[in-house]
Amino acid sequence: MRVVVAGIPAAGRVVPFGMHTDWAVEAASVALDGAPERLEGEMMLELASDEGLVRVTGTAEARRPATCDRCGEPCDRVVAVDLSLLYAPEARVDEAFDGGEVELDADDLDLGWYTGGALRLRDVLQEALALELSPTIRCADVDECDKRTDALLASADAGEPGHPALAALRERLS
Repeated sequence: MRVVVAGIPAAGRVVPFGMHTDWAVEAASVALDGAPERLEGEMMLELASDEGLVRVTGTAEARRPATCDRCGEPCDRVVAVDLSLLYAPEARVDEAFDGGEVELDADDLDLGWYTGGALRLRDVLQEALALELSPTIRCADVDECDKRTDALLASADAGEPGHPALAALRERLS
């Protein structure tokens, strides 16, 4: 979904999204590395200056089934983020964008760019979700995950494969 920046009302524009919103599902699928089972949130688009700066705030939450990187058990990959991003128009070759009269705070340092006078909401959501995700997938119950991981490591130290799939692979390779 593209939102023309010049068409954003002075009071701002709220854009809700969820599993029924194609562009949002596509964004979450890329960020989560798989199709989400749950997705919901909303974005508030506000003009931050006469120079074309757009502030995007809101919330987003997504979940998909995954496999724990540590213990190999099924788990959920969950991400919840409070959006607070700032977007500026990309400078054309014949002009430079200097930020106008807007003072940037530390919270405004997450600056992105848009082209053609329109903001692509799919890109905004994808970036927000991806930045919030942990690089590893872990079980929600850390204590149980630690126990399973310790058992796998202990069986590996004892010379046992530790996991049925590893035992089958070892037998095939022997």
